[in-house]
Amino acid sequence: MPVTTVMRPAGSFIHKESPQDSEKFVFDEESEKEIAFTLSKYPDTAQGKKSGIMPLLWIVQQQLDKAHATIKCDYNGPADPKAEGPTPFPKSQGGGGWVPLNAMHAIADRLGCSHMDVYEVATFFTMYNRAQLGKFHIMLCATTPCMVCGAYDIMHAIEAHLGIKAGETTQDGMFTMTEVECLGACVNAPMIQINDMFFEDLTPESTVRLLDDLAAGRKVKVGPQNGRRNSEGPMGRTSLTGEPTGPQCRELPSAAQP
Repeated sequence: MPVTTVMRPAGSFIHKESPQDSEKFVFDEESEKEIAFTLSKYPDTAQGKKSGIMPLLWIVQQQLDKAHATIKCDYNGPADPKAEGPTPFPKSQGGGGWVPLNAMHAIADRLGCSHMDVYEVATFFTMYNRAQLGKFHIMLCATTPCMVCGAYDIMHAIEAHLGIKAGETTQDGMFTMTEVECLGACVNAPMIQINDMFFEDLTPESTVRLLDDLAAGRKVKVGPQNGRRNSEGPMGRTSLTGEPTGPQCRELPSAAQP
């Protein structure tokens, strides 16, 4: 008997329309500057302009990062108690944004390519979010170093506190959680990335406090949450503590002198 293959939906490769897709997407002033700078790097030809698909998709994600310019954070030690208002949030890197269909169409129109040219890039790379996220996008690393240091304890604490599972968004639209692969902060495991910020050396308790502070608009500290300085060990810096002595490896003439 012939084998019948049952075709199933392609999951994340299927575009899902959103209410705003019926409206024309408008790049804001900051995005227009980024687009002009980006396209200046490519030849002014049909093929050259298509090279701008990837960066323009990311520019859209930057524009639609709902936490951009609203989150209060501390990057460089204790906050200045005399400062008025929130610490300025650095320019969004796009981790909390998304790319709706109408934005893909706007990119295609701007670059003079087909909608499919943009679709095939947006669906290939997982860094492009194609569903609207919460204000805070929690990316929980569960790769081996984080896993053995308690990543799933952190995940279970988030699930219990927010009432969502990985891939879901809270009803108030505040948080989305996704499980991701290595984010490169293994030495400070377990950790999560929220939008563009790393929060490291977490415990279930410190994770819940962090989420509550973000939801309440309180200032949060980016980086290690246990008092560690950057990625130093418990003894602090134990090497490269002084000025390097010469000759350096590239000072070959001076090294050859007696």
